[in-house]
Amino acid sequence: MTEKVRIARLWDVDSPRVTRRTMLGSMTFFALAACGVGEAPTSSGPTSAAKATNLKNEPKLNFYNWTDYIAPETLPGFKTATGIEVTYDNFSTNDEMEAKIASGSAGYDLVVPSDNFLRRFLRSGLVQPLDHSLLPNLKNLEKRFVEADYDAGNKYSVPWAWGTTGLAYSKSQIGGEVTGFSAYDLPNAQGRSSILDEARDGMALGLLKLGHDPNTTDPKQIDDAANFLLSLKKKLGQITSDVIEPLTSGQVRLAQAYSGDAFQARETNDDVAYAIPTEGGLSYVDLLVIPKDAPHAENAHKFIDYILGAETGAALSNAVRYGSPNAAAKPLIDKELLNDPLVYPSEDQLKKLPFTKDLGGDVEARYADAWTKVKTG
Repeated sequence: MTEKVRIARLWDVDSPRVTRRTMLGSMTFFALAACGVGEAPTSSGPTSAAKATNLKNEPKLNFYNWTDYIAPETLPGFKTATGIEVTYDNFSTNDEMEAKIASGSAGYDLVVPSDNFLRRFLRSGLVQPLDHSLLPNLKNLEKRFVEADYDAGNKYSVPWAWGTTGLAYSKSQIGGEVTGFSAYDLPNAQGRSSILDEARDGMALGLLKLGHDPNTTDPKQIDDAANFLLSLKKKLGQITSDVIEPLTSGQVRLAQAYSGDAFQARETNDDVAYAIPTEGGLSYVDLLVIPKDAPHAENAHKFIDYILGAETGAALSNAVRYGSPNAAAKPLIDKELLNDPLVYPSEDQLKKLPFTKDLGGDVEARYADAWTKVKTG
């Protein structure tokens, strides 16, 4: 990506609104497939984490996070509790953040990649294992986020917030019921609909529509999904991950979307609704990780443990309107949010909302080729 992105600090009240999941473009996926590397490194367990360091014992923390993805009281509360001053910078894409961290000179102590990017970070040796002895609140995590394939046992990461992929739509303009991917056939959706510009998410729509596992390794199923998406493309207005403004303005009437973006659009325009398709979708999670060269790693551990606190975790979820991975925070989360099955799907629904799996270089390359076919066909 060549565009310039303005860095927004906590005190920069005039910073532009860039959505949490905006611009997870196909380049993200192509870069992953191009790696062609083996399995992510393993560790003997959390206790093997390197000793956390603190440059000159400075009471500082350099935090790099998505825009509009924190509670107003999080950083002031952390400073009050610990005396640690936080320098807070924002990014708008995983690629942008990865480039900064890979440079080795960014000086960040804590960053928030998505779960699929954690695998790339591990392959490249960009993050350090966590010292669980410094994270007593780790016990507050829900079991689902302790056992997840992307980082079983939380050896390198702790979840920040999570969501799902589904369908966002205009209740007044769509002209029919939206329960699944057949909504793309509605007359009012023709030329006014979109799918996500991210290979695994976009391909998942095709796979799920055809009754396949969104993590399939079957070459024929992947090809069939690409062919379905090529036919669907004729009905679309665009392929894009930028959905909030198009939805709130009425430009787009139906969009495959990340749940958090759909809920932000709904807050601006209550005509916007969100549905988890009957065919299913994907879960995604954003993660707190410590770069290998973090100058204040001990302070980063303190911040992670602070976020894992019940009150802090609840405040974060209430502010960003994403699902919280913090079981201890649940009693303190807004009841309207907690009881919303679109934010916290039922156990049965979660079975149809898996995390994206790392399928290995050859299969990921096949997905990349299929997505190229969709985008250019």
